[in-house]
Amino acid sequence: MLKKRKEEKINSIIGPGTEFKGTLKDRGSIRIDGKFEGEIETEGSVIVGEDAVVKANIKANSVSIAGKVTGDIDCEGKVEISSAGSLEGKVKASDLTIAEGAFFNGECRMNPLIQPPSKEDLAPEE
Repeated sequence: MLKKRKEEKINSIIGPGTEFKGTLKDRGSIRIDGKFEGEIETEGSVIVGEDAVVKANIKANSVSIAGKVTGDIDCEGKVEISSAGSLEGKVKASDLTIAEGAFFNGECRMNPLIQPPSKEDLAPEE
């Protein structure tokens, strides 16, 4: 089960029994409990419920997966796969959490939240 989040406002919901194909863009958070196929892009979070089936590339601030996702994820923050969750695809994120019993088949590239200092920053001043 996904952890409860602090009063997160969800702007868009694809409910159980709903099927959607296409591109979904939003500035807020998105919750999917039905079927989705296409592209998802948001400045907020994407929450995939336990009965959801998603075939999409996802670009978001954070992603929580309790259902099934097939596609690549590009995330500034955290990707979390719960014990009931399944992910097949490439992940680019600053943090990846995979619960015991979860399924992950793919590649992961970690992006630090804070960029390390560049060579110019470390060079002594003249």
